[in-house]
Amino acid sequence: MSTSAKLAILSVILLLLASCASTGELAEEAEDAAAEEEEMAVSTLLSPEELSELRLNASARFTSGQNPVPEVFRLTDEDTRDVDTNAGFRIQLLSTERVSLADSMSLAYYDWAAEFDNIPFDVLPEAYVTYRQPFYRVRIGDFRRRSDANMYLAIVREQFPGAWVVMDTIDPELAP
Repeated sequence: MSTSAKLAILSVILLLLASCASTGELAEEAEDAAAEEEEMAVSTLLSPEELSELRLNASARFTSGQNPVPEVFRLTDEDTRDVDTNAGFRIQLLSTERVSLADSMSLAYYDWAAEFDNIPFDVLPEAYVTYRQPFYRVRIGDFRRRSDANMYLAIVREQFPGAWVVMDTIDPELAP
């Protein structure tokens, strides 16, 4: 046998021995890691039985729990008095630089509302023309809740399709 063939066989043998040695070391490392995880999984506060009781049942697909609000986060009467009672919502019909267009839109709303029979509130929501440089805005209603404003918006959009709900300062006495 030639020297190069002997060297090739020797290198294959060394390669096999090296690969076998590394697998043994990896297996030992994996066992050590598993042992460390077992040590970490033990709780000093709860036993394994108590931990299993805290886990959800596989049959319990939907659960609900009563989580009381801590006293620290509860609102007091004093806190609710500080709420801005003038904050609410209005429906904006138009924003324009021309006051004549704003006035005519306001009058068009009142004409439409006078003919409309099914207003869901006791009182017809008022129209307001306000100026904030450089625009005149036509807004209607004094709504405390967005849901009320959205309900009236659905009706108003039949006549005024470009209307939308905005946050605004309202007159709480006129709120439905």
